[in-house]
Amino acid sequence: MPNPRVFFNFEADGLPLGRVIFELFHDEVPKTVENFRALATGEKGLSQLSQTPLYYKGCIIHRSIENFMIQGGDFTKRNGTGGESIYGHPFEDENFNRDVDAEGLLVMANRGPNTNSSQFFITVRPCPHLNGKHVVFGRVVSGQDIVKQISEMPVDEKSRPLKPVVIASCGELELRKAPPKHRDPIIDPDSVSPESRSASPAESDSDHEREHRRKSRRRSRSASPEGTRSKHKKHKSKRKDKDRKRDKESKDRETDDKEPRKETEEEYDARLEREENERIAARRKAELEEKKRALEREREREHETTGVRYKGRGQMKYRGSDSR
Repeated sequence: MPNPRVFFNFEADGLPLGRVIFELFHDEVPKTVENFRALATGEKGLSQLSQTPLYYKGCIIHRSIENFMIQGGDFTKRNGTGGESIYGHPFEDENFNRDVDAEGLLVMANRGPNTNSSQFFITVRPCPHLNGKHVVFGRVVSGQDIVKQISEMPVDEKSRPLKPVVIASCGELELRKAPPKHRDPIIDPDSVSPESRSASPAESDSDHEREHRRKSRRRSRSASPEGTRSKHKKHKSKRKDKDRKRDKESKDRETDDKEPRKETEEEYDARLEREENERIAARRKAELEEKKRALEREREREHETTGVRYKGRGQMKYRGSDSR
């Protein structure tokens, strides 16, 4: 069974940044992975302790350090001092089999041994000084450039981004596999009995006689009107059988066309890449529009104060009659 994959759609100051997709190491740390997966889907509902949704949606990145990591997951206090697991209490470190030795690793944040809750961080570079202290439970498979972009944003004295970075939406991705192709059963030649492979001489003789009598009957029927009628009936019945078979095949094809085609793993990865490129293009377009609006506002303010208006491609100065 493949490892689960979840996604975060990030926003900064209300503008979309893009999607980050994680692979979770369920085969290595299942308890840690199940906690993160359920918080990404929000399937556990409200917490009985804090009456807060056990859900990463709307959660902020409360800590960002350039060339190190970004940290989030505090959906109770939103400042790095809170957080809650789906188990109702902090849970143990499952193992430290994986080192924090690469960028794009998904790691549990904690306040000491066996204090895991919901906070996590994503690395921007290898962090060997954290080996044996924090559980690595996933990796970024798409969107590491967005993680790096967040880590480079301006922050305050507490390493909190000046522009709020929010998990706008999140959830689990479903891998849809193509149905297995139908194969004809393979007949083992050893399983065929000797009787079915070859008939005895006596049986062969009787078959020959029966075939001879059958041909004689056909010749006698063809010489009589009754034989001609029966021959026409046989032809009609064959045509009917062929029509039925053709109708059945067309119905089967219609049924196959109605069934939704499931995408393969290669198509699944291609779709994720295409969606990611579309989100990046939308983000860039929004940024360009925002810059354009800011430039127009600046020009308008300058015109109001100095009376100078820029026009044309070369932005030549034009002065109104009141400014001469």
